Amino acid sequence: MRHVPRSCASCDEIGCDMHRRLRRREHLTERVSWILDDVWPETASMVEASFKSNDQLVAPGIIGALPKRYDWPAKGEHPALFATVRRHFAMRRVAKSSGPARQRAYLSHDRMLARRLAASIDFRARHLVVAQAWLPWLDELGVFGGRTFDVVMSRYPFSEIHRLLDKAAVEIGQSTSIADFRAPIELVEREARLLGRARFIFTPHHGIARLFPEQTVQLAWHVPSAKPHKRGDRTAFLGPTIARQRPDLAAKLASGLPDPLIVFGSQLEPLWRNSAQVEIRRIGPDWLDGISAVLHPATLTHEPRALLEALASGVRVYATETCGLAPGDYLPLERFGRT
Repeated sequence: MRHVPRSCASCDEIGCDMHRRLRRREHLTERVSWILDDVWPETASMVEASFKSNDQLVAPGIIGALPKRYDWPAKGEHPALFATVRRHFAMRRVAKSSGPARQRAYLSHDRMLARRLAASIDFRARHLVVAQAWLPWLDELGVFGGRTFDVVMSRYPFSEIHRLLDKAAVEIGQSTSIADFRAPIELVEREARLLGRARFIFTPHHGIARLFPEQTVQLAWHVPSAKPHKRGDRTAFLGPTIARQRPDLAAKLASGLPDPLIVFGSQLEPLWRNSAQVEIRRIGPDWLDGISAVLHPATLTHEPRALLEALASGVRVYATETCGLAPGDYLPLERFGRT
């Protein structure tokens, strides 16, 4: 696996896709407003490399840039104290609710927060860089009128999420919940229309990037440092073991293993309850001990941090193409048992 630069600010490579496309910003002399959400290391590097002294950054926050998930590497405005607090409490309240209930809460609080952030956008800004979560709600307010914009994407579009979950539901057959997530059709269509209008789409996720080949600026995943761990020959499956993670496929692939499959997560599907075929563990500092391979047949993955940690430590990853990693960094599921 190749090493990737941790920051464009410290990289001498000028022939890469990100450098080439970001250089087109140089003609933009007016103020650019960045309306952002959670900090990812990859997008933090992008902001650090391309944020101009005259730019504006607006993001949620409770005490300034705290919690740390909103601490971007540029001085910003954090005007949405109460909306941020309400969203955090709402997420905790619905954490164990059904998928539709959680999604309704997420969308409702994203809308309230986006409206509060929108009020702080400088009227002089003719170009915006917008977190995906705020996209439809800023459009609802007319924020994009007369402006160009880029999108920082951290998840698949609603339309693709629907397609992938529907496909998995057909394959599983007996599941009654995997396809229950549905964003309102008007929201699905609005998001698709806005993504089509975006000048650039910034994402480290290779599956998302494939959907927008002409617009995407491919960011490099930040690969963590390798952690010392006890070597072994065990195989693990990353939970939670809910239907969309495809435990049915993991069980099938692991059926011939000499040792029980290591499963991370406590939500066991019926096929594994009270079963000697699995060993339950929890993710912790030493979670890779004894593991040589990770099975990840998930329907979709938005932020594959655990997979990146496994790769950095020399553990083989067998995954679907929707895992977010570069094709050369993981092995197809059908290769499991043959390598």
